[in-house]
Amino acid sequence: MAVFFRTRRTARTAAAVSAAALVAAGAAVSAFVLQPAQAAPAPRAAHELTLAAVKQVDTEPARIAVGDSWVTYLKVYDDHGAKVGDGSARCSAVLVTRNGAITQCQRVLRTADGDLALSAMIDRFGSGPFKGKSAVVGGTGRYAGASGEAQVVMDGRKVSFRIRLAH
Repeated sequence: MAVFFRTRRTARTAAAVSAAALVAAGAAVSAFVLQPAQAAPAPRAAHELTLAAVKQVDTEPARIAVGDSWVTYLKVYDDHGAKVGDGSARCSAVLVTRNGAITQCQRVLRTADGDLALSAMIDRFGSGPFKGKSAVVGGTGRYAGASGEAQVVMDGRKVSFRIRLAH
């Protein structure tokens, strides 16, 4: 958009106002930048959970084909064998060969402290047990905003989780 001024005096006044505004903005930015930095909060220590689960329901087909999806319902126990909650998984086969499959799974582990959500792609080649890493992608309650990584081991009806939370 072009701006036209009727007189040179109006143009000089507009230029002076613009220059003053730029100086004021620069001073405000300098004042902000030169303020002493506030100390960042200390990062929370990592927290590790060890959970075991037993499949109660599993709709995985006997012969997996690409695109097959299934659900699993789990009872979840702590490392002392006490029942602490339940969980679920929804998995889909994304690649199938004569040696096995690669599956993409979303899991939710539900405890009295809150839920943990996990997401992974796991290779399931051979006869098992099948192992893989899973991302901790969120949570509720005590685990709200959770992030981290979980080692998942599937051995028949048993599933174990070693979860390292970054917060």
